[in-house]
Formats: sequence, C-alpha cells, structure tokens
Amino acid sequence: MKRIPLVAVVAAAALAFGRLPCRAQGSRTVLQAIDAALSSDQGFSPAQRAALASALRTRFADYGLQTATGLRSSAVQVALHMLVEGSFDEVPAERAAEVAFAAYQAVTRGAPPEVVEGIGLYGYRKRVPAALLSAWANGYTQMTSNGVPADVAADLVRAAMENDWDEAAFDILKWSIVHAAKERFNARDYSTYLLGHMLKGGKKPGALTGEAQTYFKRIAKTGERPVLPPYEGSFSPLPVEAPQAPPKQAAPPAAPAQAPAAPQPSMPSVETAPRVETVSPPPNRPAAAAPAPRPPARKPAAAAEGFARLWPGLERASKSYLGTPYVWGGMTHRGIDCSALTQNSYGENTVAIPRVSQQQWKTGTTVSDEGWREGDLVFFNTLGHGVSHVGMIVDPKGPQFIHASSSKGVMIADLSKNYYKTRYLGARRVVP
Repeated sequence: MKRIPLVAVVAAAALAFGRLPCRAQGSRTVLQAIDAALSSDQGFSPAQRAALASALRTRFADYGLQTATGLRSSAVQVALHMLVEGSFDEVPAERAAEVAFAAYQAVTRGAPPEVVEGIGLYGYRKRVPAALLSAWANGYTQMTSNGVPADVAADLVRAAMENDWDEAAFDILKWSIVHAAKERFNARDYSTYLLGHMLKGGKKPGALTGEAQTYFKRIAKTGERPVLPPYEGSFSPLPVEAPQAPPKQAAPPAAPAQAPAAPQPSMPSVETAPRVETVSPPPNRPAAAAPAPRPPARKPAAAAEGFARLWPGLERASKSYLGTPYVWGGMTHRGIDCSALTQNSYGENTVAIPRVSQQQWKTGTTVSDEGWREGDLVFFNTLGHGVSHVGMIVDPKGPQFIHASSSKGVMIADLSKNYYKTRYLGARRVVP
C-alpha cells in the first residue's frame, strides 16, 4: 500500500474543519479570511454561517488553501460582496458559494475587482463560468480604455450574458466596437446596428462586424443617417409613452396641469450634483403655457401638501419596475440597478437626484431611524466600506422598501429582516 505523506493528511483534515495553520506568521488562507469576515458579520445567523462555510469549503477546495495576500486579498473582498448580496436575496448557500468562487477566480485572473463586483452578480441570474466572467470584465475595461462609452460597453456584457454568447463571439463584437470608436463612428448607433442584427440571427459575428464596418464607413462619407434594426438596450432609455393623467385631487386646480414628459436619466458614468431640483409647477398652480427656464422652488409651508401630490406618481413609477431584472448600470424596464431605480422613480415625477447611491446619500435631509415616510431613500453597506445599495420606502408601517435585487430583480422587501437591519446605514428624505 502506498503511504500518504503526513503533511497531506494534516492539510486535508484542516480543510475539512475549515481551518489551516498559517503558512507564515500573520498570514491567512483564503478560507480563513472569508471565515473571519463571516464570523464578524452580524447579518448572518450562526446557521447561515455554518451552511456557507461548508459550501465554501466544497466549492473552493484547494483554492481555499492559497494565502490571502496581494491580488487574492482583493479577490476575497469581491467574493465576500457576492456572499452578502446573496444573503439579501436569501439564495441557497451552495449557489452563493458558486457565485463567490467565480468572482474570486475572475479577479485572480486579472479582471478588475470594481467591474467584477458589478457583473459578478449576474451569477445569481444564471450560472456564469469564471473564465467568461473574467472575459467580460476585462473586455469592458478594454472597451472603455479605448474610447467606447461606458454604457455601450456594459450593454455588450449584458447582451452576451442574456443571450449566452460564448467568449469568442463576445471578443469579436468587442473589438468591432473598439474599432468603431477609433474610427469615430457614433458608438451607440454602431452598437445598435451590430447587436440588433446579431439578435436577428442568420450571420456569424465575424461576417456581421465586417458588414457593419463597411456600412458605417460608407455613410460616414455620404453623411447619411444609418438605418438601424430594432434593438432596445438597458442603457438607452426606451421611448417615452404618452403621460398618464395625474390622479384626481380633493381640490383640483382651476386648470388641469399637464404632466411633463419623464426626463431622460443620466448615464451611469455621469454623476449629477447632489442638490435636488424640481421642474414641476408648485402645488395648486396650473402649468404655464410656455415653460419657464427655472420654476419657483416649493414654499416650506406647502411641502407636506406637495409631497402628498407627488407620492401617487412616485409610487406608480417605482412599482412599474417590479420584476425588472438586475443589470449592472442598467437604467430601463429591460434591466436596472438599485440607484437607477430610485433616480428613475423620482425623475419620472420631475424631481432630479444623482445617479449613484453614494451621491444619493448626500441628497435631501437625514431621517431618524424608524422615522420613515413613503418615498424616503434607505441605504445599505454591502461591501464593507460605506454606501453601496439603495432602496425606497413604500410602506413605513411594514416597514417595506422597493429595491433592485441581484437574483429576483426589482422587488418589495421587509426592512425588519436581520440581513437588512444589520447592513442598514440610514435614510434620506428627498422632498420635505
């Protein structure tokens, strides 16, 4: 019988119990680093921590024995973010471990951690191999560093994920869009042409990109507008439908005010100022025949009445996104992220707030704990270093809030649940 070295027996036993002696003074293995973070996170119950520890030992296997230093340290932090987001959605421990491992591998393969933190959550919608996740993250970085707008680059990643395009197809489309940017073609038109025809089928990516480049070179010389196929991305707002009539009021104004069209939300890469401005007429006053450059601000005495008029539209706008899938940086009913949900809901009711959650945190006024009102923004720390998630109160008595969940899409959740309470940072009131 072949004798097994004693060191291998010790290592295997240590791995089975989720512990391995440090390889050097002060160093920790990947599993030890994750286990320490989970143990100090009060958002997980003892039973949840035990289930995750078991699933992580199985999924990480020998990778869990690696020393958590350098690039692996960053990869551990991204993996922890995947686990926390999974707890928000109450996903099974085995699935959370699978998503965390794919994200860990993508970062250790050189994919940028900040991009993996966003697109890694796609693993909760469908299983994404680490190699493909790494290709998407690196591809996004290659596109944006070569002049491709961030929303176009992110939309290619979304389209590849939703349509199960393999890495080879993704690479061909990626470099074609990069080439278009260098040729100074309109990036959104080019991407719409390319992806729209890709979804129609019938042509392979290589042939399609050659056709697209020839076509856009020709119209660049003639000055024609491109003929584009039907295509709706998650980053270009859909056509605005005719506005619905405003809800009836107890004492309607003398002349009905026409609801203004919803403003186009800003792109993910652009942060608007944290100041809130309204572009609707003040309460009990009909809209002017010609829009003024800047409407008068609400009077403090009318603030409560103003919000009472605002809330029905705000509630209707936010709930229109229920079931919309999570998309990293998404801004439409085809796909949306947490801060775009809150920005769009207010924006569709003519109240401007910033695009990203960190800037939304600086908007409006502070609301004391459990002093919530409908429409208040509630903020969470899912990354361990400040604001990283936002939702909006829809029922303060529940308390319930609406937010964009990575696996379930836009949903209404109970704020009193432990994994929300332990990561809750505070609330802000946008309109007094």
